[in-house]
Amino acid sequence: MLVVMNKTDTNNSSSKDNACRMKPGAGASAYDVAIIGGGHNGLTCAAYLAAAGKRVVILEKNDVVGGAAISEEFHPGFTNSVASYTVSLLNPKVIKDLDLAAHGLQIVERPVANFWPVRGTRGLLMPYGLKARQQAIGQFSQHDAEALPAYDAALERAANVLRGLVLQTPPNAQPGLSGWGQMVKAALTGRQIMRGSIEDQRVLLDLFTKSAADFLCQWFEHDVVRGTFAFDGIVGAYAGPHTPGTAYVLLHHCFGEVNGKSGVWGHAVGGMGAISQAMAKAAVRRGVTIRTDCAVAKVLSEAGAADARNDKVSGVELASGEIIAAKVVAANVAPKLLFRDLLDERQIDPALHKRFLTLKSGSGTFRMNVALKELPDFLCRPGTHSQDHHGAGIIIGPNLDYLERAFLDARREGWSRRPVIEMLIPSTIDKTLAPDGQHVASLFVQHVAPHLPDRQQDGDHSERREGAPGR
Repeated sequence: MLVVMNKTDTNNSSSKDNACRMKPGAGASAYDVAIIGGGHNGLTCAAYLAAAGKRVVILEKNDVVGGAAISEEFHPGFTNSVASYTVSLLNPKVIKDLDLAAHGLQIVERPVANFWPVRGTRGLLMPYGLKARQQAIGQFSQHDAEALPAYDAALERAANVLRGLVLQTPPNAQPGLSGWGQMVKAALTGRQIMRGSIEDQRVLLDLFTKSAADFLCQWFEHDVVRGTFAFDGIVGAYAGPHTPGTAYVLLHHCFGEVNGKSGVWGHAVGGMGAISQAMAKAAVRRGVTIRTDCAVAKVLSEAGAADARNDKVSGVELASGEIIAAKVVAANVAPKLLFRDLLDERQIDPALHKRFLTLKSGSGTFRMNVALKELPDFLCRPGTHSQDHHGAGIIIGPNLDYLERAFLDARREGWSRRPVIEMLIPSTIDKTLAPDGQHVASLFVQHVAPHLPDRQQDGDHSERREGAPGR
């Protein structure tokens, strides 16, 4: 998320460039825009601003840009993405506008979408083509196989509406005359949503308000098939498939594409850090200054305003004490962190300040990388030689009940006794990640409560650890 604050004048300040590492394009002591954080959103913002003729500096606290999209060698000879781990939702317009391919980005497609080991020798391999998917689903329910084309078409129409909206600046209603313009903009946005048929509008309403389970039960009858689609409604969310709002999460995961192919998932060669590095190269080529090992301590404002809330930003102060002057500050950090740690609360309306500080935030997932001497051997698809299912998203979460119990466990106990796991083995299609004949796997595990239940906050978990599944 990017939060932007601006001022009217530029204040010069002394430069202490040696305090932080810099990339070419640096040297000026005042900028049009200072961006806090060099994650992929900050890098994208910087590249667009520089293309518009703005003088931009990115200030990143770590020694490498990328935020959640970085790669690292986690074991000698084995490299993988650290946090984000697969590609589909990177907007194709960004890829094109920043010419990321020319800066080294290569995205390769998964051979098939996902694979679910169900029970014993039963499994569901979900390919991309409609007929092939129908055939796979038909092994569990012919009714559901026949319902798939209408379901796909309804979601694609809904996704097309929202694909257009995500590239538009949302309305920002505010008091005064300018607020009327924003209201008109909101009406035009609503008009785009209302252009579809009555049935499409009903589907959108369901997707915006219902749980994934309730939405899917309108289409499919088999619990395994429902669970297959419901996974997209809970992945990355601290929620169960019966939680209201998860139908939209499901829709969101239909937005993506790889190499111009809608609904396809893939991997960046070299890991997700390859995306950030390509963005950084694009930004630097346009004149952006990137400074790493530069933690921002606070956002500065002009002094002397009668009402502190009317102050305009004048730049930022680094943890080192250095002042970076800028007309605009864009924050590529979590909103709660920005309002809690980097802004003076006297500059902000108290009600707005409270709203941001009371945001509930935290990760409900556990992410790990594993070095493999061989590929996993599944009962339903035997063999350790590379097969299509090894290049898919391998999902442990065979039905709705399993997905729901994993969430309820975490809410009650702090973690799932039988977690939902998405395992990817990108080395099956990217040979740069592991030694020949060996592999890397990423495990995206749900759920782990962001905060343990009260009775466990200060407890000894050794007994629980010994009783955990698999021990």
